[in-house]
Amino acid sequence: ESKHISADHLTQFMISALMAKGMPQANAATLAQVLVWADLRGVSSHGMARLSMYLRIIADGDMDPAATPVIDSRAGALFIVEGNRCAGPVAMKLALEEAGKRARAFGVSTAIISGTTHTGAIGRYAHAAAEQGFAAIMLNSGPPNMAYHGARVKSLATSPVAMGVPSMEGPLVLDMATAIIANGRLQQAVRSGEPIPAGCALTKAGEPTTNAEEAEILLPLGGPKGSGISFMFECLTGVLATNPILASMIGPGGKRRHEHNAMLILIDVAAMRPMEDFKRDMSELSGIVRALPRLDPEVAIMLPGERGAKAFARRSREGIPLSPKTLAGLLEIAEKAGVAAPALS
Repeated sequence: ESKHISADHLTQFMISALMAKGMPQANAATLAQVLVWADLRGVSSHGMARLSMYLRIIADGDMDPAATPVIDSRAGALFIVEGNRCAGPVAMKLALEEAGKRARAFGVSTAIISGTTHTGAIGRYAHAAAEQGFAAIMLNSGPPNMAYHGARVKSLATSPVAMGVPSMEGPLVLDMATAIIANGRLQQAVRSGEPIPAGCALTKAGEPTTNAEEAEILLPLGGPKGSGISFMFECLTGVLATNPILASMIGPGGKRRHEHNAMLILIDVAAMRPMEDFKRDMSELSGIVRALPRLDPEVAIMLPGERGAKAFARRSREGIPLSPKTLAGLLEIAEKAGVAAPALS
């Protein structure tokens, strides 16, 4: 029988599980809300399925659940958020708030977020920025799980990029990884037992595979294009912030750790032109694209993030679907953490 859980019940369950591991309530709420947002958008690879990962990296010592990120101001609109191994969404919340203030003052602001853990679906932050009237660009880098083009070993992160702008219909957001398939999608395939498309991944030995359980090394989107983009994201985040990840892990004597860096750029749209004019032009552009002649008359042309927006509306009404395996995982977390099991619809 199909099971569903409301966003509120799922959020409260996650907060309880994280607090049981020493995370302050406010920070636990920030992390839980980012994960639930992904589930509501249909991005289940970055939703409740990630809770066990966060609990594991707390247990491993890679995340300090009680850590507090701090702002290190540089020049005017430029600053660094030192994560101190905190939960990624906690550092990102602080970065968004500070970048918003500086973008209002200077018209633009750039933040580098250094030394955090997994930040969740980065589209969430571009979406939140667009809701406040900003055009946003966010880049992320992390531990290697993808091959550099031409290599057969883990040598790059599947570094995602998210971009968002305001529109009359709400934020329009693109969120994509630099791998052919994101690591979260691979883990979904492992859990479901489904194969992955050919040309997406290599085994530990560096051989092509469609078996999700054997896939250990993801391949870059567009070959040299995807690997080049991911490489530059490492340069623009970790290297710029004096916290390189890849060199310390794939170089001689390198040791793997769970750590992420990011860059956030906000542009105050109203500082460039009247907001209503911008939204009007966005509406016109969106309409033109949706009305383009279709390859398949039965398949609508969709804008970035449109599918997720529709899923959000539907799941907000009906609840978030739970597979038997996902539910079993949540119940196991509840038992280990000593918290109440999630309330289902």
